Amino acid sequence: MTKFIHTADLHIDSPLRGLAVRDEAMMRRVQRATRTALERIVDLAIEQQVAFILIAGDLFDGDWKDMHSGQWVAGQFRRLADADIGVYYIRGNHDAVSQIQRKIRWPDNVVELPHDEPATITLEDIGVAIHGQGFADREVMVDLAAKYPQRISGMFNVAMLHTSLTGSEHHDTYAPTTIETLRSRGYDYWALGHIHLRNVAPLSTEPYVAYSGNPQGRHIREPGAKGCLVAEIEGESLKQVTFHPTDSLRWQELVLDVSQETSLEGVLAQAGSAIRTVHDQHQGLGSAFRLTFYGTTKVHQQLSDLIKRNEVLLEVHNAAEAIDDEIWIEKIRFETQPQSQASLQDTHDLWGSIAQQFDKVQADTEAIKQLEELVKPVLDKVSAQHIALSDEGTLDERLPHWITAAQQLLRSRLGAPSE
Repeated sequence: MTKFIHTADLHIDSPLRGLAVRDEAMMRRVQRATRTALERIVDLAIEQQVAFILIAGDLFDGDWKDMHSGQWVAGQFRRLADADIGVYYIRGNHDAVSQIQRKIRWPDNVVELPHDEPATITLEDIGVAIHGQGFADREVMVDLAAKYPQRISGMFNVAMLHTSLTGSEHHDTYAPTTIETLRSRGYDYWALGHIHLRNVAPLSTEPYVAYSGNPQGRHIREPGAKGCLVAEIEGESLKQVTFHPTDSLRWQELVLDVSQETSLEGVLAQAGSAIRTVHDQHQGLGSAFRLTFYGTTKVHQQLSDLIKRNEVLLEVHNAAEAIDDEIWIEKIRFETQPQSQASLQDTHDLWGSIAQQFDKVQADTEAIKQLEELVKPVLDKVSAQHIALSDEGTLDERLPHWITAAQQLLRSRLGAPSE
């Protein structure tokens, strides 16, 4: 029985976005999260006695600020060399040849597959053929897989590819291809990278096609358990593939229905209970939460009040820290509605007019487009000041939340009728 690890998108030394860290010790842990993930992959490889590790692109997040990133990774690869474990990797869009300017000498157990054409490495002693091609430039718009060679008979054939396949909502389209093209190569396993969401079930079983996902979530849009895949093969047959978590901090979004709550104390109690329940499921890992309060509720007016809202923010942070000092609150969203909102829209006074106008804007695609054109220059200025907003989603995803928040703020500031 031969084992190998499939991983990708480690983005070594990439920052975790959206966390307000309380002290230096915590900051160091958060900053080391991507390194910790690689350390855990190496530990797992040694423990499982795998024959080799495949890294399907984006080992690094971009060019290094200094040589420390490369030297540290080389040190981890030397641990694998001491255990007689090979490392085979390709470059992705973030660590393409054109992106990484610095050079480092890897240990002899590390092999980078070329970026100018597909190549095959044969491991005769275990009967495995490894195929792959990396990225020369950040943007690769051609189907690299279409030019991969046919399978080598009598061996287990595994290929690495950094690709978005036919497209992904949250990832740029690079090296586009199809499952049919992958099947046409006749391989047994396709180790994919680029999409950070792991497949709970493979995209295909014959051949086995899967994304391992990234081994450490870096922001709220990368929630849940993160890790790598361990594949077991016997001869030319794939016996099983298992997921192993490697993350040290796990992101989670909690959407809480507060429609039955009649006080801020009840809202806070529900938030604390939800945080504790999910954090316990993380089994000793750090937790980063985004909370969303929603529902038609009696406490909407209090949650819309800016002073009260700040009190809620502080109390939730305090409650989280009381549960465990390794819990972070990334953000709290307030998306509640007053219980009188439905009838309010039918009235003919000022408040009814305001509600109706907001509804018209939300339903008018042309008005939304004009709002996007007005907002985009502001966001560009924010981005130019290096304030990251990308984890919030695209502009068209954020705008409805902002419109709802604007309506709530206007009602609060102008003294809307009591609920």
